[in-house]
Amino acid sequence: MLSLETIFKKNDKVPWRVIEGEAILVKVDSGEVSHLNEVATEIWQAIDGQRKLSDIIKHIHDSFEVKREEAEKDTLEFLKALADKKIIIAVDPPEKKKIKSK
Repeated sequence: MLSLETIFKKNDKVPWRVIEGEAILVKVDSGEVSHLNEVATEIWQAIDGQRKLSDIIKHIHDSFEVKREEAEKDTLEFLKALADKKIIIAVDPPEKKKIKSK
């Protein structure tokens, strides 16, 4: 289940490159090649293993002339599709440092 706190990282086994503003992903094990449009490429490049889903949605909303609700819906659908294909992987958020009391 995705939440706005979910953090993703790219699958290291999926090589990719941006050519003329569009990302091309190659799922080596299946031979599947995905060509991403400009918005999907921006989302792809925002996946860094540290940004929360909410941060990526805000980035898309701020970068493109799109309503917040549309940015959220489209980003969620795209990331879910990538996760289902194991092109991206949800990672555990870094644990907050616990402050020891004296």
